[in-house]
Amino acid sequence: MSARLPLSAAQAGVWVAQQLDPSDRSFNVAEYCEIRGHVQPVLFERAVREMVSETEALRARFGIDELGLGQFVADSTDSSMRHVDVSGEADPNDAARRWMAAELAREFNTETGPIFSSVLFRVGPKLFYWYRAVHHVAVDGFALSLIAGRVADIYTELVTGRPRQQLPPPSLRDVVEDDARYQSSTEFERDREFWLERLTGLRGPVSLVDWKSTGTRDSIRTGRQLPAEQVDRLRALARRAQATWPEVVIAAVAVQLHRATGERDVLLGLPVSGRVNPMLRCVPSMLTNAVPLRLAIDPEATLSSVITHTARELERAREHQRYPQERLLGELSVIPDSRRQFGVDVNIMAFNYSFSYAGCRSVTHNLRSGPVEDLTVNVYDRLDGSGLRIEFDGNAGLYGPAELAEQLDRFVELLGWWSEEAADRPIGALQGRSHEP
Repeated sequence: MSARLPLSAAQAGVWVAQQLDPSDRSFNVAEYCEIRGHVQPVLFERAVREMVSETEALRARFGIDELGLGQFVADSTDSSMRHVDVSGEADPNDAARRWMAAELAREFNTETGPIFSSVLFRVGPKLFYWYRAVHHVAVDGFALSLIAGRVADIYTELVTGRPRQQLPPPSLRDVVEDDARYQSSTEFERDREFWLERLTGLRGPVSLVDWKSTGTRDSIRTGRQLPAEQVDRLRALARRAQATWPEVVIAAVAVQLHRATGERDVLLGLPVSGRVNPMLRCVPSMLTNAVPLRLAIDPEATLSSVITHTARELERAREHQRYPQERLLGELSVIPDSRRQFGVDVNIMAFNYSFSYAGCRSVTHNLRSGPVEDLTVNVYDRLDGSGLRIEFDGNAGLYGPAELAEQLDRFVELLGWWSEEAADRPIGALQGRSHEP
């Protein structure tokens, strides 16, 4: 038997976008945990199976029946995990990564399922990779962290023999009912009015390249780990501006767009979790939304004031973060050239990924976060003291590998001039290469 539920607004947006191009694989999201230590594969698979049995989103199928679009949650599903031993390969890490890339290119049939894939790689005697991929209509990045944490808890309990912590089953129904209440509320109307007013007179998104519709949302990626001393300087600058380090990084993206284009009215896309209450923060589901962040960038303004302005606008945007981006792009028609959503996205991922699998520490590596229309700046803070990692995901039809690497180099160079000592200097006077799209 299957329980029928409506879709959240975020799920409906993904489902419709996938139907426009059923061959599009960019909605396959994936990551893997690098686990160092002795992993017991049989118990690990059991932990994954138990996690799936608890997680309704991973057992859902999507389609249209006499009631319209819905998701159908099966009581059980095949949650077997594949085991792949690449330890005998000449380059085990490369072999595992090539295997993951091929797996990520496979289709998830959201109507018939399965929509979740899990593989445990033996890379060496004490090195394992746990790969998982899922269609974005079911879960988002925050949900993937909940899934990884739950498997870590179950596996640790199985290995150590500790009494099992009994948790109430997560309820996907609570999530979609909460979303439906919001969409019929006065809060929804207030959010609508806010965005109508905030986006009046907008000229449209800006880009680091000569943007054109490419017909693809596939992406390429390049990344860089920021040195610890540079991260310390950014955090000190944030404290000086009474802001947070994510607000500093977001301001830096806006300044880079200003330097590249000369545009002073800069629009960014800001992925937000949509989890505005404790219940929503504990149920794996798809709730991520994207909101536009409109920033005024004046080259005569001081670095500190630009960061403060960004922090203020970010706070306002988050207060209205539940209003669906599809409504902004469609019904309201307030953003010119909305084929590319909000232009450059800045995705700050600062949720916990410091998991222990029965004493074996892990590091999580993101493989794909979803479609990329132009450029997505991903910033990871794993909260484990390892610092910040910045990755640029560029639309494969707009950026080549060398061009994307050059854009990342320029951004890291720009950040290198941002410090507490420069807080009172005009941003137009700060060094760093300017560039033309």
